[in-house]
Amino acid sequence: MEIRTLVKELERKKESSLDLIVDSRSLKAVSDEKDKVKLKIPEHGSFPLTAWAHSQMAEKLQIPKRYYDRMINAEKTELLADNINAWIGEKERRLVRVTDSKIRAVLSDRYRIMDNYDLIYLSMEEFRKKETVEIYRAEVTETMLYLKAIDRTLSAEVTAGDVISGGLIIRNSEVGASAFRVETFILRRICSNGLIGEHSLKKVHLGKQTVEIGEINWSDETRELEDRVLWAKARDIIRATFDHGIFSSWVEKMRESTEITIERPIKAVDNVTRIASLSEEQRDDLLVYFSEHTKYGLVNAVTSLARETKNVDEQIRLEEFGGRLLNAENREFEKMIAQEG
Repeated sequence: MEIRTLVKELERKKESSLDLIVDSRSLKAVSDEKDKVKLKIPEHGSFPLTAWAHSQMAEKLQIPKRYYDRMINAEKTELLADNINAWIGEKERRLVRVTDSKIRAVLSDRYRIMDNYDLIYLSMEEFRKKETVEIYRAEVTETMLYLKAIDRTLSAEVTAGDVISGGLIIRNSEVGASAFRVETFILRRICSNGLIGEHSLKKVHLGKQTVEIGEINWSDETRELEDRVLWAKARDIIRATFDHGIFSSWVEKMRESTEITIERPIKAVDNVTRIASLSEEQRDDLLVYFSEHTKYGLVNAVTSLARETKNVDEQIRLEEFGGRLLNAENREFEKMIAQEG
């Protein structure tokens, strides 16, 4: 997504958002005339739930997900509402996040809100301080924000003509799908394959239980005090990840991987398919991409599969798996690609 378009959309969502701390005993599921289940919040109205919010409800109420989804797919909305109401009445406080008149998250009241809009501006502020940094890609899904940036000074050849660039990927979820992370990102220029290294910073969205029931109106002073430590750490790790030492270590791993031959390529692909939970179609594509039978070739085959994947969340998952393969020690890697079963 073009960065200005993304920022504008995140700003719009932030302005239209409503965050509520509610007593779960006051919530009630209702079925409307359009065969949708809505959650009624006293003094605020009734709101439909996104697919992600439905999955959170199923988990929190311990309603089996397959049964929950079956009621939705079969349009048994009254039955679903009855199931929700039967189990939602336990004494708990919940953070309900509403955007565009839809409930997009049902969370613990201790959930620490980190808005994507604020995170984008923090990141861009840091990027501007280093003129060689460019935003490579920015994506937002129903549950996640992904921001990839490259530092033009972090560049090297793995083999002759095979140039890679180093940078980072920042990810965040406003709805509890993941913790806030800053991780190494490597871009292979020859084919635009991306690879994600181990995470450098992981921050769980958990705060203090001090908020009163009702709409959250954080004062500017409170927000500033609570954010200061976290954002200072985020700035530090963003700066540290644009590091020549870290990048050099990944370059060395890649160069070493070109020397590790894979004797049974089909077996390796079958094992990767199983470990990474790939579909049969993905397995066939992986086999096509795996033309160079080395560890480096297998990593590039996985990241090529990621590049051709349209689903952004799946693309990130595969880029992460590529990093896991590359980072595996020799004995672990051999076990991953050669084990039976």
